[in-house]
Amino acid sequence: MLYQTATIGWIFALIVSAGWQDLDAGARAAMSEGRLAEAESQWKDAIARAESDKEINPGVVDCLIGLAGLYDKRGDTAESERLYELAMRTVEGVKGGDSAAYADRLPELAALYRRHGKSWHSDLLFQRLIKIRENTSGKISPQAASALEMYSRFLQSEGRQAEATKMAEKAHTIRDSLRDSQADTSPVQ
Repeated sequence: MLYQTATIGWIFALIVSAGWQDLDAGARAAMSEGRLAEAESQWKDAIARAESDKEINPGVVDCLIGLAGLYDKRGDTAESERLYELAMRTVEGVKGGDSAAYADRLPELAALYRRHGKSWHSDLLFQRLIKIRENTSGKISPQAASALEMYSRFLQSEGRQAEATKMAEKAHTIRDSLRDSQADTSPVQ
């Protein structure tokens, strides 16, 4: 009897402790299977749970971004942009608008704007990404090189080949510099 009570208590605790992560994962699975109404409901529940648990980033932020993706999939561009922008303002409030955490979210938002025909806005976000990466990781860093490569791919997709080539070359120069500095600090055998 004691074993059964302990087992039931453990199962109840597991169910109650199902946090925003479980709801978020369920929403993502439902969305990938095309059950959009179920996904929407789960993300809204996940947001409420994350808020009540005071898990803002990644909790509330991840769920808002997931919900933004759902509205994007439904073709509701205004709502998807509103939710993603809310997520970004939340990250900005918690981590700062010049933080690596903020920069981590910029490429996805840039892709969203591009899908919505707002390439000029995507361009600005990639430029901001580069600036943040250079400020947080250094101008000669893998993060800065990756940001430049992303921007180069974006420019290429926009038909801006000369600019894309310039960014790709700058990223390549950074990566070469990093390799050279690693070779200089490697122990001689």
